[in-house]
Amino acid sequence: MSKALGSRTEMITPDDFEKIDGVFREMVQERNLAFDSEEAIALAARLISLFQSGIHDQAALKLMAS
Repeated sequence: MSKALGSRTEMITPDDFEKIDGVFREMVQERNLAFDSEEAIALAARLISLFQSGIHDQAALKLMAS
């Protein structure tokens, strides 16, 4: 399967999810957000979208989601 930039169909594996979750938890803590807040939910969606678009580096995910 091709991983075209901008593709929203790239499968997220358990290892990938751990990467995204690590960035998410770090950003939520830095922003003093509740995990179930609207801002945290939007952040999670943004991180997943970025990952599926081909951004897999954790530092880049954090920077682009900011």
